[in-house]
Amino acid sequence: MRAAGSGTFWGKPMNDEEIQTLMMKIVDGVASPGEEQALRQAIQGDEKWETELRAFRRIKEVTDGMRFKELPDSYWSGYWTNLYRRLERGLGWMLLSTGAVVLLAFAGTIGLSRFYSDPAIHIVVKIGVSLAGLGCIIMMVSVLRERLFARKHERYEKEVER
Repeated sequence: MRAAGSGTFWGKPMNDEEIQTLMMKIVDGVASPGEEQALRQAIQGDEKWETELRAFRRIKEVTDGMRFKELPDSYWSGYWTNLYRRLERGLGWMLLSTGAVVLLAFAGTIGLSRFYSDPAIHIVVKIGVSLAGLGCIIMMVSVLRERLFARKHERYEKEVER
């Protein structure tokens, strides 16, 4: 029996990964005749590789024979209802988040009105503070929204009794 990876391909020894890659190319029907010959030489007499090649071919036969199951009309009517509900909720969350960001940014601007009206503070500092504050507000709204969603969909809700 041959040692694993003892075949050669274009004059260099093949490792296990190269042998498996060639097997996949052959099973998929995209290998060149030279690659097929190199694989035959590499796995000749090695039962492990020949068994693996047969297994790959069986898997390919099974997957080629698979077909999608036709779904009943009742599924599609429920799908469109659910899709509308999801779009509606998504739009609602987006508007709520945007509104919260705008209101909190306005409140922050009013709270820092002295800061913004002070001519001694450079405009770059004002812009930096504004952007950092806006970023914090957006992150706060995002984290709050995620926490509300996570509370509704607990990770272990089926395993934990309340």
